[in-house]
Amino acid sequence: MHLSFAHLSDPHNPLTPNVKATQVLNKRLLGYLSWHRKRHLRHRPEVLTAMLEDIAAADLDHTIVAGDLTNIALPDEFAAARDWLKTVGPPQDVTVIPGNHDAYVRVPFAEGIGLWSPWMLGDDATDVTFPFVRKRGPVAFVMLSTSNPTPPLFASGTLGKAQLDRLEAVLDDLRGQDVFRVVVLHHPPEDYPTKRRKALRDRAAFRAVLARTGAELVLHGHQHHSHFGLISGPQGKIPVLGVPSASMALNSEKDDEARWNLINVRREDAGWRLSTHGRGLTPRGFETLGRWTLQVPLS
Repeated sequence: MHLSFAHLSDPHNPLTPNVKATQVLNKRLLGYLSWHRKRHLRHRPEVLTAMLEDIAAADLDHTIVAGDLTNIALPDEFAAARDWLKTVGPPQDVTVIPGNHDAYVRVPFAEGIGLWSPWMLGDDATDVTFPFVRKRGPVAFVMLSTSNPTPPLFASGTLGKAQLDRLEAVLDDLRGQDVFRVVVLHHPPEDYPTKRRKALRDRAAFRAVLARTGAELVLHGHQHHSHFGLISGPQGKIPVLGVPSASMALNSEKDDEARWNLINVRREDAGWRLSTHGRGLTPRGFETLGRWTLQVPLS
């Protein structure tokens, strides 16, 4: 059994035109000004297009987008992101979750992330709920939402007790089913240097769930930096992977250049073989900048 898939995050599609003044008389104003002052120079659509071409050339089985498709959560941005998702791939081949920018302010579901519903439905589900599970080959993708409105200058996330309880039940149910459990959330689950105003507020509770139930891999975005870490599981350490923004240009000051992870999962006699190639933007285009392989025991 084998599955290969792409992990990318934070595409931050360009801010849509014709923004009305009444739409930014709230937290959106700070994001609107930030986009026009500098963010439009750092998040480049041509970089995002080149990344999708690189992913397409790899001919993978699935693609994971870990949030922040928009900038300030305008209704037109959600519609534009839906059209962008269509270019990434059909719903059966692409799975998405929202990020903090997709909840910049409260937006009705039908005008916001609800437009992405076909890419956020669990297997055999008719409504979007979190967590949702999509099984593709030997992999079970367990998709979470840390996305909720926050005050100005905050970009933190929360899972909440109800979602954490459901997560524990889902991971327990999947345990022993001979599947490779990949948990995906937007905010990183660790304590390492994430400013409090940008952190996952209940990350300790999330880690406690995984310490009890286990998982084989955790994926996130949000930080605009490459990251490899480990958190505790019942049988040892669980690898954690984060990626920079999928649209980040070269020489973008404090952030890493655009990068995506090419991940392979293969079932072997002794357990699972997990291998990852980090594909990053260089002056010559996207190239492999690092790779590693782990042997992961059965749950």
